[in-house]
Amino acid sequence: MLDYFNEDDAADDQENQNLDETLQRFRESHKTGQWQQGLPTPEALEGIVHYCLETQKFEDALTFARMWRESAPYSADAWHKSGIALGSMGRWQDALESYDKAAELDPVDTDIAVNRSIALEQLGRYDDACAIVERILEVEPDNPDALFTKAMILEKRERFDDAKRLFTYLSRNESFTRDALFELAYCQEALEEFDDAIGTYDKVIDADPYDANAWFNRGVIFGKKGAHRLAIASYDMATVIKPEFVNAWFNLGNSYTSLGRIDESIEAYQHAHVADPEDVHVMHNLAASLEDKGDLDGAIAMFTKALAVDQLHLASIFGRGTCYDAQESYAAAIKDYEAALDIDPSQGDVWYAKADASYNAGLLSEAADAYRMALELQPDDAECWFDYGSTLLEQGEVVDALQTFTKYIELEPTKSDGYYAIAKALCAAGQPASAATYLCTAFKLDPTKVQDFEVDFPAIAGPIGMEYLRKSLSDFDSGEHNAV
Repeated sequence: MLDYFNEDDAADDQENQNLDETLQRFRESHKTGQWQQGLPTPEALEGIVHYCLETQKFEDALTFARMWRESAPYSADAWHKSGIALGSMGRWQDALESYDKAAELDPVDTDIAVNRSIALEQLGRYDDACAIVERILEVEPDNPDALFTKAMILEKRERFDDAKRLFTYLSRNESFTRDALFELAYCQEALEEFDDAIGTYDKVIDADPYDANAWFNRGVIFGKKGAHRLAIASYDMATVIKPEFVNAWFNLGNSYTSLGRIDESIEAYQHAHVADPEDVHVMHNLAASLEDKGDLDGAIAMFTKALAVDQLHLASIFGRGTCYDAQESYAAAIKDYEAALDIDPSQGDVWYAKADASYNAGLLSEAADAYRMALELQPDDAECWFDYGSTLLEQGEVVDALQTFTKYIELEPTKSDGYYAIAKALCAAGQPASAATYLCTAFKLDPTKVQDFEVDFPAIAGPIGMEYLRKSLSDFDSGEHNAV
């Protein structure tokens, strides 16, 4: 096979090498403040700034654009390129100030006007940005940069249908095709036109099968549709193309979790963790999957690792607490639950977990207090009412227990547990006659409770009470006794 030598390519390579050498020389001179051959000319600075912007060396571009401005303070281009460097670094307010100065020096330059509108749009000043864009479009109705900025403003204002039309038009412009298609898909996603959004990403992939972001976004849409297997296939492609793609590995793990494929979710989260060892969300989800698998020690270690990065990450504190709880290390669990509640005391689930752990640790008073707090935050949690009532009964607070079990029955009228618990409380209060009615209802709802009765009630009702209750049960079996 013949290899062809292209003189133009060779010349470009030589020019880039020369510019790299010049840039390195400029860097060293700027760092030391000693310019060996005097300060660069505005022309030399202009050339190096353009090169830095083209090669995305934005810090260098800004440094030498400032020198260019100092040596040619009335150069609109110097201020303009300074703004581009700042905008590329996300410093939009500073960029706007540079663009404003450039516009003062050259008020008719369309490129400066477009970039001013972009900076305003990024700063959320949509009305000001729109005013500039509309002035540009009055003169140049087909200006693609202005149209793109207008479409972005419409998108930010959630006028997705209007934005869609412009992005569709711009997608036919070769210079804007990829960006326009991505924004078009975003609008379609916002409008829940998921199939259309997938089709749009397919167009990006058809043009560039190795666009990792397109594969990733395609996976996100499939995930929103609940098509987790198809999402997995897209995330897989994204990670093949870009092995360090943390978000793709993370979402891949989430998709496997949704399908109950825990081992594969752990593997995906581990890849994400290798790609970014400091990502707390990755560590948290990896720990949660390890917990789901039953590897409590591994989960605790990973939750602890996450907390070393962010000691206030409430979900990881709570997650580690549940692992300690499952290991019956109740003191450690309570300590984590309390730490989580110090961060956010409005978490009813955490109060409930603390209450259960306190109960299991034999700390009945602390458990009752925690159940009470949980119920203030989630008053319709029937199970919490039941556990609270059981704790009160065990403490001997029979009247309060009866009230609590009554609330449970209001929430769960078809479950036997509440009636059975009230019967226990009434017997503890010396009222077996009243208890019998509730027992009958419990047995009607769940006949297996009869077996529990013979185990649970002798110690509560005593011999005489048991004789009465057995007689009532006999009447219930013969149909002579009414349930609640």
